[in-house]
Amino acid sequence: MKSIIIILIALCAFNAAHAQVIIEPANQPVTLSGIIREIHGFGPPGYGEDKKTDAHVTYLVIDLPKPINIACSPERPEWASEDCGSARRLKLFFPASSGVDSEKLENKVVKLILRKASVTGVLHRADTVGEMTPIYIDVTAIESAGGK
Repeated sequence: MKSIIIILIALCAFNAAHAQVIIEPANQPVTLSGIIREIHGFGPPGYGEDKKTDAHVTYLVIDLPKPINIACSPERPEWASEDCGSARRLKLFFPASSGVDSEKLENKVVKLILRKASVTGVLHRADTVGEMTPIYIDVTAIESAGGK
């Protein structure tokens, strides 16, 4: 009986540690809080497959305290874990078409690197490797959330 209780406690702890938040609907603005970071990685042609020839890229992300997920239909059912995985790190995009001053937002976010911030925008599932993270956000607003 004692071992069953220990197993149940371990399963509960494992489940809580791997919990994710599902954001619905995915096509509406949401506000997420986390740490802004500058990431250095590899871009085309191979996105890290050949570090000698792949372009060096730098991009901005928000690291969230818990993984999030959005609705997803995998290309094939057996690819669900790969196509529809959750993410704690989201690439920040600043599209000019969002009706906001994207250059002003980019300048603002650079001042918040390594700081806690609240980012508002629309979440999207990555369609290509160039989007860098499984889920990304088209930023419409960003504010300091205080602290480090």
